[in-house]
Amino acid sequence: MDLFQQLNQAIDEEYHHGELPDELVAPLRQVSQNSTQFSNHLSTVEILLKQIKAFEPYCDCGCFAEGFNAKDVKKTLKQLWMTTDGSNVEIK
Repeated sequence: MDLFQQLNQAIDEEYHHGELPDELVAPLRQVSQNSTQFSNHLSTVEILLKQIKAFEPYCDCGCFAEGFNAKDVKKTLKQLWMTTDGSNVEIK
């Protein structure tokens, strides 16, 4: 399974478990389903995969201090879109 397939699978798992917010699914899918567009940014895609696998919506609260939250994922997505021609995606 390649990196983009792994990301797609991680998105599915986190979304179906109710952890991943709806607002992140579309921009993440645009990355996971466009390997050609993002093939020159594999290190950033690897970061996204790591963040999705360790996604914890309450990671900045008390005992949930580990993991990544929506702010982290949005920041990485914005970095990725700034380095590609994906300006058509709005990340809130």
